[in-house]
Amino acid sequence: MIFMNAEEENGNTAEVIEEKPLDLSKAEAIFDELNIEKRYLIPVLQRIQEAYRFLPDEIMDILGEKLEMTRAQIYGIISFYPGLMITEPGKYILKVCMGTACFVKGAELICQKIDEQYHIGVGETDQTKLFTLQTASCMGNCGAAPILVVGEDFYGNIEVDSTLDTLGNYKND
Repeated sequence: MIFMNAEEENGNTAEVIEEKPLDLSKAEAIFDELNIEKRYLIPVLQRIQEAYRFLPDEIMDILGEKLEMTRAQIYGIISFYPGLMITEPGKYILKVCMGTACFVKGAELICQKIDEQYHIGVGETDQTKLFTLQTASCMGNCGAAPILVVGEDFYGNIEVDSTLDTLGNYKND
């Protein structure tokens, strides 16, 4: 990936990732390996997402041709499953628990802090592609509320004011 500096409205600079052409070889290997039939669409989508971290449009078009399905049919299925992503996520997916205990203890304020610093709302990725912000209905650990998950790292009893310090430990290497 190519990095470049972009000037923000406040005069600060931020790294922006320039897009590079999509490598279709991983998708071709998946198509060769798996039985590409409509009834196996979900496992095929999961494998593609494992390979690319999301479901690129170009590959969905190829898959549609192979399955004789329209783009609308494929995206109708994708939109039903929240674990399937159609846009490239950041390097780290941030999940903030919004269950009752977490909400009462400041989960919404944690999301606001993240938005203030990284300019991302729920479902969005910051322009450097470091973080994607998501919420979860409940993470099942109410005794550790509020909960923030960064990639595979779990933070319980996180203080609203320490959220940005915690996220500052993650870099776009």
